[in-house]
Amino acid sequence: MIQSLYLSRSKKDRRFTAAHRWLPLFLLGVLLILAGCGSDDSTATPTPTKTSLPPGEPVISTPQPVAQATDTPAAPTPTPEPPTATPPPANVAPFTGKVVEDAAILQKRPVFICINNDVVGRSAHYGLGRADLLYEYIVDGFTMTRITALYQSQNADRVGPVRSARMPNIWMTQMYDGVLACSGGSDEIRYLLKNEVGFPYLDADIDDPSNTVYFSSVGTDYRTRLQSSTDGVRRWLQSVNQDKQWSRPGFVYSETPATFDAGQASVVQIPYPGGSQVEWRYDAQRNQYVRYQGGQPHIDNETGSQIVTDNVIVLFANHTLTDIVEDSLGTKGVNVDLYGFGDFRIFRDGRVYEGTWRANDESPPRWLGLGEQNVPLKPGQSWIQVVRPTDTITYR
Repeated sequence: MIQSLYLSRSKKDRRFTAAHRWLPLFLLGVLLILAGCGSDDSTATPTPTKTSLPPGEPVISTPQPVAQATDTPAAPTPTPEPPTATPPPANVAPFTGKVVEDAAILQKRPVFICINNDVVGRSAHYGLGRADLLYEYIVDGFTMTRITALYQSQNADRVGPVRSARMPNIWMTQMYDGVLACSGGSDEIRYLLKNEVGFPYLDADIDDPSNTVYFSSVGTDYRTRLQSSTDGVRRWLQSVNQDKQWSRPGFVYSETPATFDAGQASVVQIPYPGGSQVEWRYDAQRNQYVRYQGGQPHIDNETGSQIVTDNVIVLFANHTLTDIVEDSLGTKGVNVDLYGFGDFRIFRDGRVYEGTWRANDESPPRWLGLGEQNVPLKPGQSWIQVVRPTDTITYR
């Protein structure tokens, strides 16, 4: 720009500029004379001090001078290779961290089963203690929760009561590359599960309407009667030629807890809606957490005992109300962002760990704590309690 303006001057302008080239020399001489006649003030000009930035402001580094090239180039600094995680032995279950007798079962797809968790359904829970991993999540206009149990390292002869699928089932089953077994769902969810997703979906209402092949009926109440089994789901997989050799990354486990915990946590309270609030109480003698829901002990009818677990994982994720109508009352479905990242709290051995989870459609969550270190889970069962970022989880 400056060069173009100069070139556009007239010849007269350039002659004027040439005639005044002596002016800088004259001004320099005047300044030297004035400096010699000035007062002898020996006071030094103070050096400016750096003004502290307000809290939270970014610090901009001062550019460094570029080194001049030399005839002998410096040897490049080798880039260190990232540490490679040691894969667990083939006979260690990826979602319990425990050794199994038959390693072949760990090469099969995990079985996901949708389980009713309203007040009536909760009274008929069966087989939850045999799950490797369980998700609890908010559904139906933020009015209640539902449970989906993952079975891989153990077989379960009876699991229930089985209910319909919801949007979060799509994301969780996809990331684990599992098979989903439910009893129906809204038209939109059924369409997605039968036509759009990348995993097999067993629907009791479509694939076993008599409830005698892959499911079983134990009563007349739709909220409690339907049950399934891991064997039933796997037989269906074989019948539709969708059984395959499975592989997905698992969680990191250690009998020894990490040292970077955030404190003690003997009681964990989760404020789920519709009277579904959950409380886990640490039992030091068992070294496990004992479950209460709706203010009552939560019982697994297979054993007649209160549900216990080794790890409680509170996963914070964004929730969105959708336009999907879930029932005859017009209740809208809830979508949960189970891919991406968010905060978590892991409770094990009476302590709490804080960090960030990361997951995508080909990888179950990684639990990253201080300095991006994996937070190892205690070998055993885990409950993933999915909550909204605005929910207040209390523990002490």
